[in-house]
Amino acid sequence: MEARPPSPRVRSAAVLAPVAGLFLLMPPFILLFATPRTVFGIPLIVLYMFGVWAVLIGITWQLTRRLAARDAEAPAPSGQPPA
Repeated sequence: MEARPPSPRVRSAAVLAPVAGLFLLMPPFILLFATPRTVFGIPLIVLYMFGVWAVLIGITWQLTRRLAARDAEAPAPSGQPPA
């Protein structure tokens, strides 16, 4: 038996995450945070860029966990030991 394909919701999220990251880091949007403000001495644009980057890493981590858990639920093909 083949491993079950990922659910449409997870697949859609996996496609949407890099598109959202691209949009959030494009110059027209990122320039909204290019102000002389600082937060604890760190420029706002730097916090924004690293914040978006960290959130994208977290989303990707969650998606890969869901995909791995879905693969682990699928039974191993007959005649082969589980991995």
